[in-house]
Amino acid sequence: MNLFDLLKLWEPTFTPEKAKVHLARYNGEDHPLDVFIQGGFDKWQSRQSNRNFKLPFVVSLIQAGSPTRWLFAGLFRTIDCVEIGGLKPDYVYDLERVPAAEEWVGRLYLSSSYTRRNSYPYGETLVGDLVVSELLAERLSIGHFPGFKKVNLTKKQLDVVVLQNVDSWRSALSSVKGIYLITDIQTGKLYVGKADGETGIWGRWCTYSTTSHGHNVALKQEFGIDAPPERQNDLRFSLLEIADLHTMKADIDARENHWKEILLTRSYGYNRN
Repeated sequence: MNLFDLLKLWEPTFTPEKAKVHLARYNGEDHPLDVFIQGGFDKWQSRQSNRNFKLPFVVSLIQAGSPTRWLFAGLFRTIDCVEIGGLKPDYVYDLERVPAAEEWVGRLYLSSSYTRRNSYPYGETLVGDLVVSELLAERLSIGHFPGFKKVNLTKKQLDVVVLQNVDSWRSALSSVKGIYLITDIQTGKLYVGKADGETGIWGRWCTYSTTSHGHNVALKQEFGIDAPPERQNDLRFSLLEIADLHTMKADIDARENHWKEILLTRSYGYNRN
């Protein structure tokens, strides 16, 4: 089955002649697959350095692994375009998703023989190409909870887990208290924290997703309101040990202190007590 045949079924007014294809590839800054999973693909795509979407439709695909494997990210109508800036302007597009195609977004993988560097080919160029190779049962997301021993989240990944309220992660992390580790990959400094409330590790990490610093003194100084927003991308979250939700606060405090001493996070990290 060919993608363009499916698009004609989903949207009867669609034809390849009316479409530009956006082959979203890694540009050295943001990987479009990460942006998509984080929910920011539409905004990311809307800003272009050239007038790349001059036709009524945009077919958006994201490179997924090999140069010939693509994930369907949506069918869009081009509504408007605003030029901003001076000598070298950017073009901000108002792109509207076609609802009939939404069921397949993030689920449909395609194989293609197109390997040219042009990221914005005309629809006619890919007619007969873009063959459906895989259909996921559910939309691509951050993935299922991997087990307590394998938790290793970037700040962006944590934000996605919290924003999407991913059931497997919420269920697991809200079922335990415990000791967690935050690593600053820019400086190498560590922070040992505890989750001893009724909502477990999930509740504590939701606070980090919202604030980036969890109201901890040293982390607030480093990642607070005066820090560049991208600085929080240097944070990684993992678990040192877990405990039953009925574990007493004093026992959690003792284990937290143990890990602070072992990892020397008072002397060389972000712990202040």
